[in-house]
Amino acid sequence: MRKLNSEWKFPALLLSAVGISYIGDFIYLVSLNLFIFAKTESVAAVAGLWLIGPLAGIVTSLWSGSLIDRLNKKTIMMITDIMRALLVALIPFLSELWMIYSVLFAVSLCSSFFKPASSAYTVQLVPKEKWLRYNSIASVLTTGALVIGPAIAGALVHFGSYHFAIWCNAVSFLLSACMLSFLPSLYDKQGVSSSHSSKIRLMINDWRIVGDFLRKQRSFLTTYILFQMIMTLAIALDSQEVVFTQTIIELSESQYSLLVSITGIGYLTGSLILAVMANKFPVPYLIGFASTLLSIGYGIYAFSHSFFSACIGFIILGFFSAFANTGFQTFFQQSIPSNKMGRVGATLGFFQSISLIVIILFASFLSEWLNVKEVVIGTSILIMLFAVTLNVLMFNYHNKKEINYKNAKQRELAR
Repeated sequence: MRKLNSEWKFPALLLSAVGISYIGDFIYLVSLNLFIFAKTESVAAVAGLWLIGPLAGIVTSLWSGSLIDRLNKKTIMMITDIMRALLVALIPFLSELWMIYSVLFAVSLCSSFFKPASSAYTVQLVPKEKWLRYNSIASVLTTGALVIGPAIAGALVHFGSYHFAIWCNAVSFLLSACMLSFLPSLYDKQGVSSSHSSKIRLMINDWRIVGDFLRKQRSFLTTYILFQMIMTLAIALDSQEVVFTQTIIELSESQYSLLVSITGIGYLTGSLILAVMANKFPVPYLIGFASTLLSIGYGIYAFSHSFFSACIGFIILGFFSAFANTGFQTFFQQSIPSNKMGRVGATLGFFQSISLIVIILFASFLSEWLNVKEVVIGTSILIMLFAVTLNVLMFNYHNKKEINYKNAKQRELAR
């Protein structure tokens, strides 16, 4: 028992710090939306908040990975947490909308460093055989933050004010930084050379390294593209969710809120089951089968005509989203060396941010031009097609891996 506690001491501390940061993110998201709407009474101003994150990702993705792979990941996480705390604390003192947007953009820039640095640090800190269980517990915390964060934000706004809620969010980032300070500083055994005299040449060389890696890892790249297309299309569906549920299914605001809560409960249930039974599921099956079942949930939702049928779809997609996301996160960690994870993740994130903005805007345009129901059904069918393709790919990948493992065992016994 002591050994088990010792093994999980630092991972548990990292989970706690990241979990507090997640809760802060959701307090920030809800309180900021309320704050901006109360200040401007503009739906467009609130909608603009959703584009700041992807835009910040586009600005930083092509060069942030170079810094993340070369610098101390723990230090990056602490500095970005402290910077986010200071920037968020400034927001209530700002009077002009463009000033608020500028600070929010800076906060998103910090987040675009924190997340890949956190992923790379996790791979260094947590033993490989514990990655799946760690990711499943992190998924539970994310879902818990999704449930707790908005509730805390609502209470803070109700009993205090928008300003008070935002300042509490700033404190959560500082608390996360304090917890991170107790973690060890870890370095890659094989560091990345930084002898280049020109920063531009350095970045070009890093892009070449990423390109060479992706060319050699075709199966990883194909899996990444298929999975991210599923998730990006899912986000595009989420952007049409309110309009679809209220105009097509004709649900009330309270029924829609209940659906969102049900999805969160489904996700939390899936995460808890996976945390307990993490070692029972092969990672490729988690990605393939869970993505297919997730797509079925979206299909049921798209063809729903009542609260009950939409509820079934939301439960299914929420439950299997936990399996698919955790499986993919573990697959990502297994496929990329820690000393390249920042550059590979950031470069892929650049294209992901662009596709996210394009698809969300395109879905909004189609909904205006055609009909929101046709867009939701068409997008759900696309998700299903990508999911089935990914399932076949993962099934073949797992079988090939099993065959290679058996052949290696036979060669070892023959010796």
